[in-house]
Amino acid sequence: MLKERIEILRSAAIINDDVAQYVNKVIDILQEYDFDESKMEMFTTHLAMAVQRIMVSGAVDQLDDSIWNEVKAFNTFDEAKQVYSNITRDVPVKIPESEEKFLLMHLCNLLQEEC
Repeated sequence: MLKERIEILRSAAIINDDVAQYVNKVIDILQEYDFDESKMEMFTTHLAMAVQRIMVSGAVDQLDDSIWNEVKAFNTFDEAKQVYSNITRDVPVKIPESEEKFLLMHLCNLLQEEC
């Protein structure tokens, strides 16, 4: 279902082929975890849209500092950083620090759900 969702975004020209191919690789990596399917859909859709947005405009909003401090305090933060490192190896754009924070926040939430 996750890859079908990405294909819908690609076929509607919301994301390009490179983004779709990258996110499908990420889906393969993340399926090693026992994440909630609906949360995975939300994360992979966010990732696809973020990478596409960065490719087109590079503009990304900042995560509020107080929220970022909460994210860093999650017991899943270190594992989220490892997962982030794995899934961004082949990313077709340079992810700005502000977007990295959003992605880490989503990964922490995914990992919290796994427990």
